[in-house]
Amino acid sequence: MKSQKLLLLAFTVIATASCASTTPDSYTTDVRLKDGKAVRCEVNEAASSQPTGTPPLTVRERNEAEVLATQPLRLLSGPWSPYPDPDTAPKLRCYEVPA
Repeated sequence: MKSQKLLLLAFTVIATASCASTTPDSYTTDVRLKDGKAVRCEVNEAASSQPTGTPPLTVRERNEAEVLATQPLRLLSGPWSPYPDPDTAPKLRCYEVPA
């Protein structure tokens, strides 16, 4: 019985460690908006300039892109995370990807 408890504990520790998040604090991701527009979002990246010739996103498009781009952070941080930190208050920059 003692070996079963030890085995269960070892399995739990290994399973928990393997499920640990691999999402980095900063990343770039491409998302597709409802209207089919391709958008690239930089999450917690160092400041860079928007590529020339790309039109600015509307407020609705920017909001939709930011929600889609930060989904990995919401899954990582969960409901009880400190505020502000890079997971709960990320720096975002989204722009349309030229076709």
